[in-house]
Amino acid sequence: MNTLQQTQGKLLHAPTSHPSLGISLVAAWFSTATTALIFSFLFTFYLSSPKLTEPTAQNFKLYAALPGSTGSISEEINHSDARAKIIENFLTSYKSPLSAYSNIFIQVSDKYQLDWRLLPAISMQESNGGKKVIKNSYNPFGYGIYGGLVIKFSSWDEAIEKVGKALREDYLNQGLKTPSQIMAKYTPPSLAKNGAWATGVTIFMEELR
Repeated sequence: MNTLQQTQGKLLHAPTSHPSLGISLVAAWFSTATTALIFSFLFTFYLSSPKLTEPTAQNFKLYAALPGSTGSISEEINHSDARAKIIENFLTSYKSPLSAYSNIFIQVSDKYQLDWRLLPAISMQESNGGKKVIKNSYNPFGYGIYGGLVIKFSSWDEAIEKVGKALREDYLNQGLKTPSQIMAKYTPPSLAKNGAWATGVTIFMEELR
């Protein structure tokens, strides 16, 4: 057999492509392409959709900005202002030079936990509100004045501060709280006068209500 015949024989016996195999390949390609397209669409939709994220921890508290105790602070300020105004009006009515120091009276009274009326009342009983004092003594309370002994202060402010502190440490802390109890140590001679000093201080304190 010559070469041409051998070649023809091989071609005659070569396997031919089966039609169903081509259809399967096309179907597989179409299925894969469709799946890829759907996946691509879903992935694109996912990327473009708004994300819900967990809230991150914050270093501040939202309620910290709320006006929690503003009311109570305002009430305290108004109460303090009211007391100072009462003292101012009271001393002004007696033409006292201490009327301009009403806020100092309140500050010192609060600082040493005194009845806010006590210092103004003592000043009225001792010196008519600072109008009758030893020259340059700035001592409207008659504090520490016995015979020739006179305690002087550099200003009304200092007098209010020092006497307020003394009342707390040397009187109230020792259990001497009422005008009558304070009088026994503050001005002993008044005991022989039926407690006139305590009576006067009490009357002035009542006026300050």
